[in-house]
Amino acid sequence: MDKTTPVKHILVLVDGTETSFRAADFAIALACTVQAKLTAMAVVETETLRQLLNVKILSNMEMDEFEKELQNSSERNIAEVRERALRRHLVIEDVIVAGNSEEVVPREVEARQVDLIALGGFQSNRATRDLLTRQRQQIVDHVSCPVVVVK
Repeated sequence: MDKTTPVKHILVLVDGTETSFRAADFAIALACTVQAKLTAMAVVETETLRQLLNVKILSNMEMDEFEKELQNSSERNIAEVRERALRRHLVIEDVIVAGNSEEVVPREVEARQVDLIALGGFQSNRATRDLLTRQRQQIVDHVSCPVVVVK
């Protein structure tokens, strides 16, 4: 990172929750303030669907249907963040990736040279029983850059 501008590229993870939209608003304001690039990213958790398929909870047809629904939901969530950014006259980059958050987010952070991640808040004591909380905690644990958790 450049010493004069420590944050040049912010990544906000968007999952449709209220806290992820608060994180997006924070990231938009910060990007405007420090003149950083902003990328909004959604992860379609296909790994979770594959695990459900492997233990016969989902059929192939159900998995395909759920994956399409997750993709559509991700597109709507990214569009909402894009609109919020445009209201602040900020053009963002957006990306939807499929896979396991624990693996794809660190890979995207490195590939995109992200300096800071904005992530919706979560309660760490729920990480063992709540899938979304667990995924967020894994992101915090595995990325190489600072993470701002927005409540």
